[in-house]
Amino acid sequence: MDTEKLKKGADAVLDRLINAMRGAGGEIHPQSLVCAVGSLAGYACQKDVRVIYMKQRGFPEDKIFTVMTDKSGRKVFFGDLLNEPLVNDKYSVWSMIGGAVKQRGGSLPDVNDIFRYISYVVGGEQFGKARACETGDDMKTYLSQLWKPLNEIATQYAEDGELHIVYGIALQRAVYAAGESMNVTEAARIAMESAVSMSKVDFNSL
Repeated sequence: MDTEKLKKGADAVLDRLINAMRGAGGEIHPQSLVCAVGSLAGYACQKDVRVIYMKQRGFPEDKIFTVMTDKSGRKVFFGDLLNEPLVNDKYSVWSMIGGAVKQRGGSLPDVNDIFRYISYVVGGEQFGKARACETGDDMKTYLSQLWKPLNEIATQYAEDGELHIVYGIALQRAVYAAGESMNVTEAARIAMESAVSMSKVDFNSL
């Protein structure tokens, strides 16, 4: 793993996104930024699992995910393999968020509460919307509009299975930057809720 290359990829992704999200006066809405980057980081976890277990090892989708359908018939994905890059491995999205919170001297949000909440709202009207805050768009809109152009950048720096690290580092930096103008624990909560939510979606249904 080339960590310096991954960091450069994260910087390239974040710079492109910040330039796209700046307001007329050059300002960045911190809640919207961490929601957008969190959404991308979460979906990157699913993509990495697909590459490693479906593309490389030939497993079918229903063998690596627990696949459910919501009221509209859209697929929703769960499973232990998906949780590895989200929360469990050394370079997980949650670990990256935690690094930003630690640097700011803040406290981590309750990740178990985040998972419980997402499981409760998945497939409903509140799914994909940041809790208790306003963002420029919802998570699904950010993901559907940003994934393809930003992933063209990210894939230049990441090997198979490393996309979630590029986006995770970008999210770490976004949460840290957001901590200048808002409570860093709240920024971390929005970031992780976005990541967990968008790790579960079927991109083709967006």
